[in-house]
This record gives sequence, C-alpha cells and structure tokens, in this order.
Amino acid sequence: MIKKSCFRVLLVMSLLLVAMGQAQGAQVLDRIVAVVNGEIITYVDLQQQIRLIAGQTPPAEEAAKIAPQVLDGMIDDIIVRQEAARLKVEVSDSEVENEMRQFKARHRMTEDDFQRSLRLQGLTVEQFKERSRQDIVKHQIINYMVRRKVVVTQEEIDAYKERNSAELSTERTVDLQILAVMDSAQAEELWTRIGSGEVGFAEAVDRYSVGPKADDGVMAGVRWRDLAEPWRHALRDLAVGDMSRPELIQERWVILKLLDRKDEARQEQGAVDEEVREAILRPKLEERFKEYMAGLRAKAVIEKRL
Repeated sequence: MIKKSCFRVLLVMSLLLVAMGQAQGAQVLDRIVAVVNGEIITYVDLQQQIRLIAGQTPPAEEAAKIAPQVLDGMIDDIIVRQEAARLKVEVSDSEVENEMRQFKARHRMTEDDFQRSLRLQGLTVEQFKERSRQDIVKHQIINYMVRRKVVVTQEEIDAYKERNSAELSTERTVDLQILAVMDSAQAEELWTRIGSGEVGFAEAVDRYSVGPKADDGVMAGVRWRDLAEPWRHALRDLAVGDMSRPELIQERWVILKLLDRKDEARQEQGAVDEEVREAILRPKLEERFKEYMAGLRAKAVIEKRL
C-alpha cells in the first residue's frame, strides 16, 4: 500500500511538473509583444496576422523579418479602433454587407469580377469584409476629422483630365502577373535575379510571393478603372512583356509583369469628372489621414516588447 501510495504521489507530482512546464512554455510562446494604451498584442496574435498577410505560414526567418512591420500595422489598427470608440463610431454587419454590394455596383462587377478582384489583393471574402469594416471606420473618422480640410478644385480636375486624356477616353483591360513580398531588400534582390534570368517570374511567385499564387500569380482581364493609383503607376509606362520595379502597394512590395493590354473606346463619359475627382481626392485624404494617425500615435502610450 505504501509503495502504491508513493507511486500515486510521484505520478501526481510528475503530472503537475509537466503541466507547469507546459504552462510556462505557453507563456513563453504567447508572450506579450506590445501594449497600446493598455491593450495587449500577444505573440500568437502577431503570428496569426503574419499568416493572414502572407496567405501562408512563412519560414521562421521570413516571419521574423516582417514581424516589426506587421506589428506596427496591428498597433495602428488598435489606435484607430480606440479612436473610433472615443468618437462613438460603430459599424454594423449590415453596413459591411451594404458596402460590399456598393463596391460591386460602383465598379460594375459581376460576382466573377469580384472574386477576381479579391484574388488580385490576395484576400478571402471574410478578410475583405473585415477590411471593409476597418475602411468604413477609417472613412467615418476621415469624414469627421479630415475630409473637411481637403479640397479638390476644378483646375485640378481639368489638369488631371488633360494629363490622362488617353486613359479616360478608353476602356483599358490588362493581363498581369503579380509577385508580392513584405521586405524591400528581398523585392530588389528578386527583381535583379528575375531580370538576369537567374530565376523565372513564375518560379519566384511560387517560392516567395505572399500575394495570389494561383495560376502563377496571373490575373487576366483586370479593368484599369478598378486599379488604385499605385497599381496604375507601376503599370502605366510598361510595354507588354516588361516588368515593373518594386513598388510599395497595400503594405507589400510588389513587382508586376504586364502580359497584355487592350484599349477600346469608352462609351459613357458622364461619370468622368466624378471619377477624376475621386482619383485626386483619394491620395490627399490618405496623406491627411497619415498626418492624423501620426498625431494619434504621438499621444498614445505604446510599449513594444518584440
């Protein structure tokens, strides 16, 4: 009986030691990597966000390289959410669904067009919804705090139309191939290696890209009007078959290869002025919002432990 009793005690102690070791391991694994105005970001939170951005679980070395940039984005998200709470900005599920419908209508997209656009951005529908929710919050804050300070004049509209008359008078579609990475140095290295023929574009997409990988990163029939200005800027001066220099687009370093371009006469002209106004307004608002965010960050209590 004594031996059995001792055995049970030893067994219980062993299990307790194992459990304590597991708990300590979990604490190390899920350590706090940042505190933003009292709200914490854990190591597990950070790794989940890295997987979300990369569309996969990247190698440990690659994850460590991009972690500081991803963490800064998470800090900004918390600051925006806290500012939204202060301003009593709330976004319902129905508003998100409505934004999706308006997005499709605004860009005259079929469901297939919409799915193609998501693949272009490397997003799932759920990720698009969450991004839409964040965008609605951001836009409401912009409207409340920023937009009234930004003006687009008729002179700016006329000048833009003159500079971009060829694009505005045509319905352009492009076929392109996308390679996206998180690190600028890696993007430059890959651009050089692809240009020298050391590695093929499709091989680089398969091995390194954190963007869409289906069909070797090829997106066909993308409408020019659906592309934000950074994408247009990267593609504008390329001849068919050319490859762009790395550009920072949507928090990723992107290299684009123009596979084909088709231009047809544009039928409707009535919405051109509004399209131009939005094209001019968008970067102005983004710049103002960056200044606003810089002010919020300066006032926030941020502790990084990465």
